Amino acid sequence: LKPKKKHNPQREKKFPEMAASGEGASLPSPAGGEDSRRRRVSYFYEPTIGDYYYGQGHPMKPHRIRMAHSLVIHYGLHRLLELSRPFPASEADISRFHSDEYVSFLASATGNPTILDPRAVKRFNVGEDCPVFDGLFPFCQASAGGSIGAAVKLNRGDADITVNWAGGLHHAKKGEASGFCYVNDIVLAILELLKFHRVLFFLLLFSVRGYSYF
Repeated sequence: LKPKKKHNPQREKKFPEMAASGEGASLPSPAGGEDSRRRRVSYFYEPTIGDYYYGQGHPMKPHRIRMAHSLVIHYGLHRLLELSRPFPASEADISRFHSDEYVSFLASATGNPTILDPRAVKRFNVGEDCPVFDGLFPFCQASAGGSIGAAVKLNRGDADITVNWAGGLHHAKKGEASGFCYVNDIVLAILELLKFHRVLFFLLLFSVRGYSYF
């Protein structure tokens, strides 16, 4: 029998979401044979993501990401995962797909619509569906940073499965916002994965159509 890990109540009190577990940061594979090893799962979460607010009546509600994270914690699923806080994606990271002009606009946009250039508002398609709200660019950086970080983990072989609930904003186009999405973290993650994988299959499970990105 393997010796049990020592229980450390002080560690759990200080870092309740990182409490030690006999299972570790992995999940069992449903398959048998050679594929029966435990899957290493890396879960990216930005604690401030639920603070961002698209506006009254808008169907996109980032606080739902915080609610999902709360369920992960309260059901104890975090004990089977490696929990990571994503680094914010830089303007250079985001510009790997999006145009420099569009990224500069996002980085300088504020929640005060009266100081926005009307021509830029029209050009970059921000408005009712894609409002400019307080903290817009940090929100985009957190979303994209989680997906890029997830791809890096896979490329390095540090994880078998990665999760970023703040990602999946697949409607954003190269030079404009669209469908509640500003930065296309999926494309950025794919570009990162393609550094090491010549062939990549991407499956989008969603109730509406995606767009052609390239």
